[in-house]
Amino acid sequence: EDSYNAAITAADAAFKGANYDEAKKQYNVALGVKPKEKYPTDQLAAIDKKVADLAAKAEADKKAKATEDSYNTAITAADAAFKGANYDEAKKQYNVALGVKPKEKYPTDQLAAIDKKVADLAAQAEADKKAKAAEDSYNAAITAGDEAFKDANYDEAKKQYNTALGVKPKEKYPTDQLAA
Repeated sequence: EDSYNAAITAADAAFKGANYDEAKKQYNVALGVKPKEKYPTDQLAAIDKKVADLAAKAEADKKAKATEDSYNTAITAADAAFKGANYDEAKKQYNVALGVKPKEKYPTDQLAAIDKKVADLAAQAEADKKAKAAEDSYNAAITAGDEAFKDANYDEAKKQYNTALGVKPKEKYPTDQLAA
């Protein structure tokens, strides 16, 4: 009885201290002394469950860390690409981040920001293109008007200066030339 009790006391202390190998050893010693006792058998099963639970938690923690690392890597790359105006790469990386963590708001917000930025850039490019075309048209009309004026072809000069005013109505030069 003393041997059994000593083994159980040592096993329980080891179990409480999370020293499962020692606890198993001592519960097995107790079973060797009293093989039909239920408590050491139940405790051995509890140790096996505890060890399995700890292993499962460690695996889950490892997987969660890997997920977090993958997400953070994608976000870091996406943010750098966004900052560098490499919007295709930024979109790709934000989508990778969403693949890792689909419910995260930040990558979704950034994808919307990219779409807006790309649309703004396209609108600006279109406006610049129109402004350049207007400037080119104005300059061509002024050049043609000046040439016709120089050659005393006043009807053509008038026509060209009026064309220039049609493109840029607030310009003073074509108005002055028409008066001349």
